Amino acid sequence: MDHDDRTENLYAQRASLYERFFVHFLGWDKELENFFRRSNYLRPAMKILDVGCGTGIVTRTLYQLATAKGYAKIEWHAFDFSPNMLNIFCQWIERHDAKNIETQQANVLAVETLPLHWNEYDLIIVSMMLEYLPKSRVKEALAKLLRLLDEGGILLVFITKQNSITQLLARVWWKTNLFEQREISNLLFDAGFKYAEFKSLSAGWSNSIMAAEARR
Repeated sequence: MDHDDRTENLYAQRASLYERFFVHFLGWDKELENFFRRSNYLRPAMKILDVGCGTGIVTRTLYQLATAKGYAKIEWHAFDFSPNMLNIFCQWIERHDAKNIETQQANVLAVETLPLHWNEYDLIIVSMMLEYLPKSRVKEALAKLLRLLDEGGILLVFITKQNSITQLLARVWWKTNLFEQREISNLLFDAGFKYAEFKSLSAGWSNSIMAAEARR
């Protein structure tokens, strides 16, 4: 069984658990909401891509914030490798009648399979997905995403830090790789980004998750 099959099987078994435990019980949904409320990433008439969207928590959070602010004409695109995770997201889209959110099953290492109009993004967000790639292919994935950004577009990466807690919860339970800040910075620059900086998360999350903003 190759790496892609192992990842898909893992999330086929744990999609609902991920939503209940990580998103709601640990409060990743609230952390994302607070993070984006403090930021200026959202504006009207944007194109936004959620890479490895999972159950859609990033797009769901941004969509609700944009709706509350009255921001119109935003194009929302999201893809994930796991049909089980996407199914949870699609159920949310249907419940909220969110007709301007498009989803697709796809692999970040094969973004050329995405619809032709999925390009020139103002904002691309990758949340806890790069950890599941072989480390030798993370730069390749970042380079592919760089080509999908519009001039002046932003890539925002949330990724798991390496420490004793994540060693247990992420590497053992979720079978992910872990990263150090310098490692991510080097990967972004090696992939072709010209600018990168790290953003602050709350005290409860900053020891385990990094947020990196990169531009072409």
